[in-house]
Amino acid sequence: MLRPVQLLPLILITMFLSCSNDQSYRYAIKDFRKSLHPYLLKIVSRGIVMHSDSCLRNMATDNELIQLSKSEHPVLRASAFKEILHRKSFHHFDNLMNHLDDTAMVIVDQGEFGLSHQTVSDDILQGARWKTQDAKRKTIDNVLTKHNYLTSAYQILSEIAPQEKYYSLIKDMATRPRRLSYEGYELGFDDIEYALYGLAKFKKKGDVKIIKMQLLDNNWRLSHISFRLMTEFPDTAYIDILRAHHRWQFYNFSGNRRGGFSGYVTDRSDPEDFIQALVVQQNERSAKLLDTMLTFLPKQTCMPDKENILKEVRMQIWKHPCPAYARLRENIKFKAKETLISNFEVPSEYPTEPTDTTTETIRW
Repeated sequence: MLRPVQLLPLILITMFLSCSNDQSYRYAIKDFRKSLHPYLLKIVSRGIVMHSDSCLRNMATDNELIQLSKSEHPVLRASAFKEILHRKSFHHFDNLMNHLDDTAMVIVDQGEFGLSHQTVSDDILQGARWKTQDAKRKTIDNVLTKHNYLTSAYQILSEIAPQEKYYSLIKDMATRPRRLSYEGYELGFDDIEYALYGLAKFKKKGDVKIIKMQLLDNNWRLSHISFRLMTEFPDTAYIDILRAHHRWQFYNFSGNRRGGFSGYVTDRSDPEDFIQALVVQQNERSAKLLDTMLTFLPKQTCMPDKENILKEVRMQIWKHPCPAYARLRENIKFKAKETLISNFEVPSEYPTEPTDTTTETIRW
């Protein structure tokens, strides 16, 4: 049996000589000039798409980058597009629109956030820039109508206004099965949350039941997107979701704020996300739950940052006056006013720098 060290040269030789059956991605490493071979082999053997590869930046011509974007190796295609999007010699919009169907999966270096696992097309979209909002709108329309299986199609729904022409597409995205995984983690619901948020924007009463059932079934992995949905588009039906989350998840906060890669380095939501979604219910059921939190949070001996979380409960109650919260507001008014005074900030007198609109500054 060959040892791993002995197998590596054979693997590299196979990659070097291989030819793709898919004519869309027909270029093998052997099709490029020999001086590039060692660098291309290094990228493929590493298997990770970096923010930039100095060998491509310093050595690859525009024509070679175009060929690399049609390589049989997904990691080379994605790496080529990193450089294509960097160079002003390319028409970025055309290149982007012509490569939205590359569903091969690659591992991408996200710097301090670790590694992500995504399609080549998603990586291109995440790295793309547009000069105008109109150009971005055209891209969004293409992605939603023709490529809405991409993660980018789901994520953009949190940013765009509801348009009736997309309603049926978004509803389908919110309800169809989606099975993605990375290192044992199920990622499908990560995308569906965005679709549910996009669906909620239409404010159609018939969709509330769909949203509620999805959030209840996945209560243990709700992210800030779900709480944003319930905060911005509140409905009394969501109190069951909030009660379940309070009972099973809220007090399990690890102390790690969200912001890490895909929610695995940090929690998927912060306690404040839940508190804000709960307070906007403004009814007797939410008041009872808030009262319970005011009682039990001080008793938590292991919950990280509980004092700041408790302050957030008080401040959110204070900011949302309603008959249901009258008694709670009376009980917390002194501490709420103390927090308001301590948080007072003097407005900055420095003017805001104007935005440079001459370059591609609009991101996905």
